[in-house]
Amino acid sequence: MIIILEGPDGSGKTQLADTLRQRLQRERMVHIAKHGPYTGVNAADLCRMYFRTMTPALTYDDHVIMDRAWISEPIYGDVYRNGANRVDMPRRRMLERLALSRGAVLVLCQPPFENCAKAFASRQKEEYLDNLEQLKDVYEAYDSLGQGMALPLEHYDYTQDSVDGLLDRIKDRSIDNKAAGGGCFNEGNILLLCDKGPRTNMRASALIVPFINFLDNDGPSRMLAQTLEREGVSENQVYWINTQTHQGVPTNPDFIKQLNPSKVFALGNNAYAWALNSNVEAIKLPPPLHHIQHYPDQPYAIMERDHGNS
Repeated sequence: MIIILEGPDGSGKTQLADTLRQRLQRERMVHIAKHGPYTGVNAADLCRMYFRTMTPALTYDDHVIMDRAWISEPIYGDVYRNGANRVDMPRRRMLERLALSRGAVLVLCQPPFENCAKAFASRQKEEYLDNLEQLKDVYEAYDSLGQGMALPLEHYDYTQDSVDGLLDRIKDRSIDNKAAGGGCFNEGNILLLCDKGPRTNMRASALIVPFINFLDNDGPSRMLAQTLEREGVSENQVYWINTQTHQGVPTNPDFIKQLNPSKVFALGNNAYAWALNSNVEAIKLPPPLHHIQHYPDQPYAIMERDHGNS
């Protein structure tokens, strides 16, 4: 499970992270990562840092607690970096997909502003912001955090909420991934069938999340993210899975019964062949890379495509 703690300076995130660690380490290994502000780090490297933080959860199914993440980029960017938001929409969606693969839950830590201000004043040199006016702006910006958010959101106010109660709510909202793919394994979600997994050897417990590339500025990963965003499909509505390993071993289709997808799309001939062999009714789409190479001026479509080829 991945737990992301967000909130203004002085909202109790660090103490909450440590208390959650004490509770969760009874179950399995727990990793805590404190992020930010990373002055001077470019967008691709920043996203890779967040990705590496989640790796213990993706590879070993350990618990990961993130003290801040990409979610605060636009909030602190407006106040602290002259409006600069280093995580654009496609990269944000890829990070959401990775996090949802291990049942991520976002916790907004937001006690009354007076408590944040008091904590901020006692350790101002250690905080991101320079003054109380900036803190107030950040505090108010977090009020709209849930809008358009793909991750399930829980609120926590340390002045009145118990950690045990919060942990119960987190576990209730966390979605268990019952297959080897990535994204949100929620019954009725859209299923995207992809082609091959990576060349590298992976642990049997590892998740392979297709179309994650933080370096490309015009590749298939970004194109698919842009397509889903344009078509109004959030990452919490999609599950992605490769239909074979790089060595050609087919993916076991048993997970289909549990996912019970509302729609199934096969990205290319190999994925469509897997669907036919597995008795899975799927709509065939052009391979994303082929589309970029041969039709660079035409938008790719998934939900909005004429699906007469099914």
